[in-house]
Amino acid sequence: MISATEDSLARTGKPREGCEGFRRPASRFPGRSGRRRAIALGAVHLLIGLHLLHWVVTGTTLSPVEPSESMYTLENGQVNAGFIFFIVAILSTALLGRWFCGWACHMVALQDLCGWMMRKIGIRPQPFRSRLLGWVPFLLAFYMFLWPTLKRWSLPWFEGQFATVASWIDPVRPWVGFTDHLMVADFWATFPSWWIAIPFFLVCGFATVYLLGSKGFCSYGCPYGAFFSVADRISPMAIVANMDACESCGLCTANCTSNVQISREIKIHSQVVDPGCMKCLDCVDVCPNGVLSFGRGAWNPLAKAIAPTRNTHLSLQGEVSLAILCALIWFSWRGVYAQIPMLMATGIAISVSFLIWKSLQLLRLEDVSLQGQQLRRTGAITTPGLILLAITISSILLTLSAGHTRWNEVQADRHFNEAQVNLDQVLIPGQPPISPQLMESAALAVQHLQRCRHFSRGGFALLEPPGTILEEKLGYMSAVSGDLIGASSWWGLALEEKSSDDLLVRYGQLVELQEGPQALARWLDSQRERLGNRLTLVNLRGDLARRQALSAFQGGQAEAAARHLQALIGWIGEEPELLRNIADLLDQAGISEEATSFRQRAQLSEQNSAPPAGTTDRR
Repeated sequence: MISATEDSLARTGKPREGCEGFRRPASRFPGRSGRRRAIALGAVHLLIGLHLLHWVVTGTTLSPVEPSESMYTLENGQVNAGFIFFIVAILSTALLGRWFCGWACHMVALQDLCGWMMRKIGIRPQPFRSRLLGWVPFLLAFYMFLWPTLKRWSLPWFEGQFATVASWIDPVRPWVGFTDHLMVADFWATFPSWWIAIPFFLVCGFATVYLLGSKGFCSYGCPYGAFFSVADRISPMAIVANMDACESCGLCTANCTSNVQISREIKIHSQVVDPGCMKCLDCVDVCPNGVLSFGRGAWNPLAKAIAPTRNTHLSLQGEVSLAILCALIWFSWRGVYAQIPMLMATGIAISVSFLIWKSLQLLRLEDVSLQGQQLRRTGAITTPGLILLAITISSILLTLSAGHTRWNEVQADRHFNEAQVNLDQVLIPGQPPISPQLMESAALAVQHLQRCRHFSRGGFALLEPPGTILEEKLGYMSAVSGDLIGASSWWGLALEEKSSDDLLVRYGQLVELQEGPQALARWLDSQRERLGNRLTLVNLRGDLARRQALSAFQGGQAEAAARHLQALIGWIGEEPELLRNIADLLDQAGISEEATSFRQRAQLSEQNSAPPAGTTDRR
């Protein structure tokens, strides 16, 4: 019997892929399709720039054309441009195959750019293959797009049957129906800040490309790709092959950046059936015999559903361990510091999981390499290996810090929600007392919130949420727990950075409760010097003066009441009504001469504020 190697040598003069002696030829990447795709992706970013420019110039624009915006449609009923675009992209994928990922996605453009830059310095990222991690996009897709609707349907049942489990689930907004949200004034409302966006691109670009392959994030972290891969299974379009001209050179697989084993699939199906194929056509460009082309293939959804399983670098035990590790890291980073978005947490999770797996290999095996770099040679760890270990240890420490902070954030939110009361009940005398249970929950919230502060300020976190969120919450919970001194301290820190109206009101109430009306008057004067005649401060000062005047009048101290009102003149000016009230009080106190003076000032103020004689109000 003639062996496969002998048969290949007899017909082509060289062994086929998978046979002894096979060597993969050098690549001719990128080709014509690669350049066309670069132009298309550049045009996409040009359109994004024009979209942003339109918002800057006009102040309002079409809502972001981003698939993630579909979440708000499904959860809140806000029909936006992102939802419409996502539906159109999925339908087009069902007809033409998974073209959107390869030709129109900004994340693919980022990864292609990173891969191109690496190739310029001699690094050709090879794909990492894992079966279980390939399910991550589907789990993310369920969480982002299906869970909000399922939660809305199931939560009432859970609340009736499993009250404890239901308490762990975030509340659901009432469904009000679909609303028009196609035009927006705040383009960036649903996007992370710039200081998060930059490390996001570094993690989901360079890190995932170097560690996991040219489209590592697409393979293991993109929830939108889950929908496109499902739609691709029913598409009649595919990469098809003329097997009569195929020499099994392996160039197609070597140059595929989508982690698809093309040569293996065309041998079995005469076309690419892997739904991970993004139709970038790089394989078509590099085929020396023109075997491959994009066209109508044999429409067989079943073949795509049972496509040959990709090879894996891991055993079953390794797959399970890596999946559990990835999940733990994801939960550690998801939403931590009120800043890290889900996709960035996913990029961190798959990258750190890979680093840990590779580092364990480095410690156990005699020879270990990564993307052409020898990490360990004949038992000796090389300099690149030491660098990898240092990066891995740093990543683990950062993840432990993030996980600790995230745990305390979750616990703080739980106790915070339990202890929410109207602060009037705490800061205004004569209100019903707070129950001991609520006070205990508030005290526990304070403990967990303190641990969420930056380590330089007594906490354990590397970062803090922006603004004064923590200080305001700490002040709120301290007040509910009965620690008014702590509340004053926390709110004082918050006021140094952010003087919101609500915070000014609550801090003013706290000052009066602790030190009395005179202390409140002095504090308001100091805030006026800092913030000017802010309406909230004016209202607080006016309310204080009127309460003091009423209290003095009821106590038979008409002159004292007049003086309290007189203090308002420096805040609101000589308003006629205020001046007449002062005059009336002075009359009752028997100070007629001064009362007459105030009435004259009231009359003069009215005359000055009246429109000139002969003018007509034309409004």
